[in-house]
Amino acid sequence: FGGSGEAMVLLAGLGDNAHVWDDFAYQFTDYFRVIGITRRGYGRSDQPAGGYDVRTRARDDIAVLDHFELRKAVFVGHSAAGAELSQLGLVYPHRVDKLVYLDAADLSQRFRPDREEPPGPPFTDDDFRSLRNFQAAVARFQGHREPKAAVCNGVLFGPSGRLVDPVTPPEIGDKILADVAKQRPTNWRRIRAPRLGIFATFSRELRQPWYWYLSADEQAAFDRAWLPIVEWHEDTIERFGSHHPGNPEPIVRELLGAPHYIYINDEAFVVREMREFLLGEVRG
Repeated sequence: FGGSGEAMVLLAGLGDNAHVWDDFAYQFTDYFRVIGITRRGYGRSDQPAGGYDVRTRARDDIAVLDHFELRKAVFVGHSAAGAELSQLGLVYPHRVDKLVYLDAADLSQRFRPDREEPPGPPFTDDDFRSLRNFQAAVARFQGHREPKAAVCNGVLFGPSGRLVDPVTPPEIGDKILADVAKQRPTNWRRIRAPRLGIFATFSRELRQPWYWYLSADEQAAFDRAWLPIVEWHEDTIERFGSHHPGNPEPIVRELLGAPHYIYINDEAFVVREMREFLLGEVRG
């Protein structure tokens, strides 16, 4: 994305590619050289048969630093990229300046086999008729609108402009989530890099945007599954914010009921918090 100064590396969430940062990245090019990485398996990156475990994904990120001859960087990650951030902090502390977790909770206890998952967004066939239809449906059900380049680098289009399939076959995401399920909770005591976490905090009353489009039976199933997820999220954020002697005190900011893509929907707040954390800018 350009810029000069220290390096900032942006890591997208699961299913996304580096173009999801196309607008946000320019909030920091006045102080940083900003680089976005599309992890293996997604966008225009290669799709090898293996290497989707968090250890390999973190090695991929370090390989990018080596390619550009960068000694260290600020790493910023959204959603499932939090696992990569933590792995980088644990294994490559000398390559990490600071870590920024954007609604990137520790997922190690999230997808347990005994936990019921709530119904997802009720997309219809018509929602995939065109790019504009799809973006409208995502905004309606999930509360965000990604840059067009991010969507176009993640899907295949038919001759009529219909979204046909994702670029990434489903087994790649399955491999990443299977690795997540095997991970132990993050040992925050061992991550010594300063860290900021900005989270879209769940609540029992504020549900996901697509809840209101579900049928009565689906809403009942959602309500049943939602409380354990809220409790998991509260515990995860509390552990992230725990301070261990000898380490910098972590900073936690919460956006109650915000959609998951906080850097798109609450860009001004997220940028202000990040600039204060990274640059020490004083608010007016």
